[in-house]
Amino acid sequence: MKKITLLLALSMSAVSIAQIAKTSFENPPVVSIQYVDTGNANVAHDLVNNVDEPFINFDGDATEIGFNARYEPFDTPDVGLTDGDFVGVTTFAPGVDFPYTDGDQGYQISDADGNFILEFDTVDLTGATTPGLTIDYFLAETGYEGDGTVNESSSDRLRIYVKDLTNNTEIDILDTTGNDINDLGIEGAWNNGVASLLPNTMVQLVIEARMNAGAEAFFFDNIVFSGTLGFNDNTVDTFSMFPNPSTDGTLNITSKNSGALNVAIFDVLGKQVINSNATNKTMNISSLKAGVYIVRITQDNVTATKKLIVK
Repeated sequence: MKKITLLLALSMSAVSIAQIAKTSFENPPVVSIQYVDTGNANVAHDLVNNVDEPFINFDGDATEIGFNARYEPFDTPDVGLTDGDFVGVTTFAPGVDFPYTDGDQGYQISDADGNFILEFDTVDLTGATTPGLTIDYFLAETGYEGDGTVNESSSDRLRIYVKDLTNNTEIDILDTTGNDINDLGIEGAWNNGVASLLPNTMVQLVIEARMNAGAEAFFFDNIVFSGTLGFNDNTVDTFSMFPNPSTDGTLNITSKNSGALNVAIFDVLGKQVINSNATNKTMNISSLKAGVYIVRITQDNVTATKKLIVK
């Protein structure tokens, strides 16, 4: 899966809010039929996109984070998704009074007859302070069964959490394990889940859903990683960058210190367009189209971020 690098908000202030990565499931095309798994329901396996069926996987693009799905059977395997189920990207909302919270599309998981696990691209929180994650989720109002403590049919469970891959920890947003979902008071309405994350970490959002009936459906939308970007004037002044605006396809970067420089340039959507270990002060940026970019300069343990205009 892809690693999403930091998208810095364009701001002239000393502190600005950054949207690091997001998805509202708007970019994948929608196919309004059931998804049929062609794999073996008796063993754990990655799920694949099938022709003319709903997208359950998506390669991230310039505006939305990617995700991949996999299936794990009950301890006593059932049919899983081989019988056809409504999962994946869809325009089918939880109800007329409950449209998706951002755009017209979302992600549905229902009647998996096993465990449906959705894993999102890894996100790099380097450079962001007070980073966090928000996600909107909806549980269909129906009769959920069991308390989710055993990996069997009729033991429904939903867990939404973030893996902190740097510290090898997990941050729960929602974990219904040990409870009958009906008792939690979270059905039949959009809920907003929130997680506080640590700066300078690599993180990954994971959704684990277990259910065994078509009426038992989970919906997701509006997933946003964000943070605050603070600029340290002393750090920023360590490096000089010119000309800015750049009009001739070159960029000069100098440092008050000695040592190799790493220069990463991002477009306004957070896509890394250049990454170079600068061996001299002049870089060739002729491949960049006219626009606004973010330049991240790193030397030893010092990092600074600057705005670049290309004309």
